[in-house]
Amino acid sequence: MKTMLKESYGLHASEFFKIKNYDAFRVHQTLCLIVPVSHIDEDELFELHSMSQYLQEKREPYTAVFLPTKQGALTAEKDGRKYAVLKCEQVGNRSSISAGRELAQFHQKGRSFPYQLTKSNRIGQWKTLWEKRLDQLEAFWRGKVQAHPLDQFEKLFIESFPYYLGLAENGIQYLVDTELDDEPKPIDSATICHQRFHSATWENQVFMKLPTEWVFDHATRDVAEYIRNEFLCLPEQHRETGYSFIEDYDRTTPLSSFSWRLIFSRLLFPLHYFECIEDYYLSADSGKPLYERKLNELLDRSADYESFLKSYSSMLSMRTRKISLPAVHWL
Repeated sequence: MKTMLKESYGLHASEFFKIKNYDAFRVHQTLCLIVPVSHIDEDELFELHSMSQYLQEKREPYTAVFLPTKQGALTAEKDGRKYAVLKCEQVGNRSSISAGRELAQFHQKGRSFPYQLTKSNRIGQWKTLWEKRLDQLEAFWRGKVQAHPLDQFEKLFIESFPYYLGLAENGIQYLVDTELDDEPKPIDSATICHQRFHSATWENQVFMKLPTEWVFDHATRDVAEYIRNEFLCLPEQHRETGYSFIEDYDRTTPLSSFSWRLIFSRLLFPLHYFECIEDYYLSADSGKPLYERKLNELLDRSADYESFLKSYSSMLSMRTRKISLPAVHWL
């Protein structure tokens, strides 16, 4: 890494440490992270670079930007892998502002991003992406059924998939109905979002907003994924933490009925189940026990997840008489 930094960036890093699982170093007062980006193509990296420059101009606090190489490129290569160096001049502890309020303010700035995006754009694409993912996993599942596996994880996958297939189809249908029945408002225009936003995305200790974690999408992507993660990681507190988060967000930027329905459709679609199955098959043998445990936990808590979905719609009807979510009758 030291050689790469010296040759490609003309930087001398004396010591490395870890932040968010990335190698980090300091140059004077600037904190830099070395982020692997082989999975992101050049056009998308350029779009992420444009977003980070824009938010920095808008004075969005703790925004990291790409440090170009001596040749002006966004990435450098080392052992056949691509890396970007992200630098953040303003680093510190998070203020006492709530995550819901801060995310709403982040989205407000991102909505005025003026350039056309293609590679990082996900707005209006949920249905297509979800259907593709569902079809791929269903085809994979059929192959496993015919192979009659003895492996415990695969048995659990075979038994549980039809239930989650039904849940996914409900999520897709709910999304389609929302787009047919409801009218988007200005709040529903695309903004800068995260691949997966949760309470640890903006860590308190060393607070940085990393463009390599962003996509351009509807703001409810971040809201829904935060709430989902609270359910998965804080089973005892999720109602309290998830709902105070959404209330803080809604108080800062009032959500439209279209937004509330999009959040519900995204929570109905069991992304956490899909990712657990996919991650199991993509991981090395040493990592597989982790996903076995995760799958067992998900299946043990499937009834809890149903009651969590039910409580979302009742929480909303208590908060406002003006918006009523169409019911999912089997819940």
